[in-house]
Amino acid sequence: MKNILYKLNYVAVAIAAMFMVSCDALLEQDETDFGQGPILAQFEKTKAELNIIKDPENTPIDYEVAITFFGGKNVPLDRDVEVSIATSADSEAKEGVEFELNATSYTIPAGETSVIASIKILTGNLVPFEFKDIVLEITSSSESVSDNNTTAITLKALDSNTLAGTYTVEVGEYWNSGNYIASYAGRTFVVAAIAPGLYRHEGIAFWPDGNDFYFTVDAETNVITVLGNDPDGTPTLLNGSPIMNCAGGKFEMVPCTDETNKATLQADGHHIIELTTGYFRGAGATREFLQKLVRN
Repeated sequence: MKNILYKLNYVAVAIAAMFMVSCDALLEQDETDFGQGPILAQFEKTKAELNIIKDPENTPIDYEVAITFFGGKNVPLDRDVEVSIATSADSEAKEGVEFELNATSYTIPAGETSVIASIKILTGNLVPFEFKDIVLEITSSSESVSDNNTTAITLKALDSNTLAGTYTVEVGEYWNSGNYIASYAGRTFVVAAIAPGLYRHEGIAFWPDGNDFYFTVDAETNVITVLGNDPDGTPTLLNGSPIMNCAGGKFEMVPCTDETNKATLQADGHHIIELTTGYFRGAGATREFLQKLVRN
């Protein structure tokens, strides 16, 4: 019996040893493979928009584009990474007409993870509201090039009296179910130009994400009209409920008139937007927002 137990114990120890060797081999294999992938050069952003307000001098604009890399251990390397860029054949904007490349070769220095490329926007050849994409591509790298090797920069040329830009809230009242809740003065919002006289307001009060809405500006009176639908005809929802505007007659606490919905152009460019909006969750349960925005 002792011999049998001894043999069984010996077999168990042997199996355990084989298992440990196998695991060690797998761990060593994982360690060997970790961080050994290729270094892939790419643009930091694949898309961007650039609002260009036309001025009488048609002043060229230098625009910066970051180039970076990923792969390996995703840490700075102990060697330079050389990268070359060019205009893609897919670019709507033409090199030498709407823009120029300030350089085509760049170096990500050892110890760094990115470098800034620069292009010059030739504003004199841009036409307001004829939006065009500059498409750049990475053509070569001293390491490897990512499959996602392009970036598209939408040039949005705009008239000098455009309302597009980043605004700071000077007056911001938030009312909920007949009660004044809080001020959101000091917050910032982006107003984007979509077409002549048509704008997108990106966010409301304390909820900037997913609450875009659209408004028009009368060219003669500068009266603002908040739209009930997106440009594609889809009903606009704010926080999941139908948007309110002056035409609906559902505001209970804040005024919604031509005086509270207007644009004022300023000689210094710090244009003013005043508008009233909100969303409807039943009588006595409206959410209402009165705001005065000043362009930065």
